[in-house]
Amino acid sequence: MKNIFLSLSFLMLSSCQNSKIISNEEVMTAFNNFFEILDRDLDDFDNLITDDFFIFENSRRYSAEEFIEFVKTFDIVSSQRRFEDIAIDTDYNSAHLSLKHFGEFIVNTPEGKVKLEFEWLESCYLVKKAGKLKFKFYFSEAIETNVTDLESN
Repeated sequence: MKNIFLSLSFLMLSSCQNSKIISNEEVMTAFNNFFEILDRDLDDFDNLITDDFFIFENSRRYSAEEFIEFVKTFDIVSSQRRFEDIAIDTDYNSAHLSLKHFGEFIVNTPEGKVKLEFEWLESCYLVKKAGKLKFKFYFSEAIETNVTDLESN
């Protein structure tokens, strides 16, 4: 019995040593890629997410497809983002990130150009799939919103 316990313990320890805890740098790279693709190349969005990904934004649950359709409704001329108070927790197979997100967007509307400014509280959960971090869940709640008309039609 003692030999079986030692063998199992050794097997568990050796399998853990082959894996590395996900680094904060890996998490931030995946996070930055998420917004790079969101702002510039929505066609690659599926490469960043799990098959069962969903996002909770605007007090609503969106599937990946619904979220992409929502994002496409905006005619964004420019975007600037800033992230603060980033907290990251990782293990061997997953990561959790929470933060404050500030965004400023110039958007064309039927009435003219407007500047949208947001402050969000956000949280996301990533899992390792085939050696790559993918987003499984994203939570975003706007806590401050400001709209400024820039030019009217």
